Amino acid sequence: NLGFDTFQTNLLTIPYYVGHIITMLGVTYIAEIWGNLTFSAMIGQLWALPLLAYMAVTNLGAVNKWVVWTVTTLLLSYPNAHPIQVGWNSRNSNSVRLRTVSAACYNMFVQAGAVVGANIYRADDAPNYPRGNRALLGMVCMNVALYLLVKTYYVLRNRSRAQRWDAMTPDQRLHYLATTKDEGNKRMDFRFQH
Repeated sequence: NLGFDTFQTNLLTIPYYVGHIITMLGVTYIAEIWGNLTFSAMIGQLWALPLLAYMAVTNLGAVNKWVVWTVTTLLLSYPNAHPIQVGWNSRNSNSVRLRTVSAACYNMFVQAGAVVGANIYRADDAPNYPRGNRALLGMVCMNVALYLLVKTYYVLRNRSRAQRWDAMTPDQRLHYLATTKDEGNKRMDFRFQH
């Protein structure tokens, strides 16, 4: 409802596609450089937070159409953490069997999220979609909290394992490594990536 025809709309989507590609590759590269998957993946949520807050509290119908386009383009250019999360899932599985199951579960949740996402902006909320924008804002806040909880969980799990591992003598460690039936991320010498 911003007054652009189909051709103009198609041209105006190019910047966010290019921006999205650049930011996704950038955040994935940053995750490897920093070695911190949680905070790197959270960048996209923090990127979207102020833009969604603006969209949730502003009457977009009363704002200049180029401001709406800019905010929307910036929002859609967010750095998607999907590549980080796929790699993170694989790293923390640490065995082929567990990786197969966890990859399938991750994919199912991604697809379920797409179904939910397709129902956020509804016709009865048009044209400014305040309810949809508030819902997205709430989801972003929840995601930030979830990332922080995941980081805390993995740090505590790694600390607990390290304490048990460090309490063992070198001979006990060798015996454990030679005789353990633990596999993948169940092994005492495994540390979760976070």
